[in-house]
Amino acid sequence: MIFWKILASIVGPAIFWIAYFYYKDRKQPEPLINLLEAYLLGFVFGFLCFLTYKQLPSLGLPAGFNQVVAKGDAKQILLYSIGLVGPLEEFFKFLPFALFILKSRDLDEASDGVVYAAALAVGFASFENLGYLPLMTGLAFFGRALASPLTHAIFSSIWGYFVVRARIDGKSVFLAVLFSLPLAALAHGLFNVLTVSDSLRIYSAILILVLWLIIIYLLEKDNK
Repeated sequence: MIFWKILASIVGPAIFWIAYFYYKDRKQPEPLINLLEAYLLGFVFGFLCFLTYKQLPSLGLPAGFNQVVAKGDAKQILLYSIGLVGPLEEFFKFLPFALFILKSRDLDEASDGVVYAAALAVGFASFENLGYLPLMTGLAFFGRALASPLTHAIFSSIWGYFVVRARIDGKSVFLAVLFSLPLAALAHGLFNVLTVSDSLRIYSAILILVLWLIIIYLLEKDNK
């Protein structure tokens, strides 16, 4: 029973959020099989990121954000989240995008970059939730199941949009990566910091809302 509950809480939100981003690309939608492939790639690279976290103690670093939060040191939480969690997780979501999506897909709209980045991110979040959801109950359980895929997708949409936009415009993709990947990592790390404190948690929601509205604005502007 618990297994099916967790499975439904992972698959259900994944379908919902991929469908949402697919709808945003409705003018020239990507084949669903391609999005499924991206989702599975995100899941696999989520596992690879997990293995990387497990190697951090050999470098004298904690093996996860929760371990840092448990110590209650605000400075360590800030440095670990912004300096490590954000960059590491965005890198492992961007890597399959660079290795597989950019090379093998016909990306003719900036929205294509957002859709593929979101599918990768939802797959990544699905794997991540395998570790979190069994430890949660009630509102925390369903909140995590619904919010985690969205937040990961929003962060990844930043580099997904700007990288493909640069490619379409004939500009340097490398420079677009240098700009957008650190920006996504910073937003990701800052979001994690804000969620730790009850008094600051509202600002994490505001951050996601602002980023979401910016992405929607950029996509709507491109569609005009």
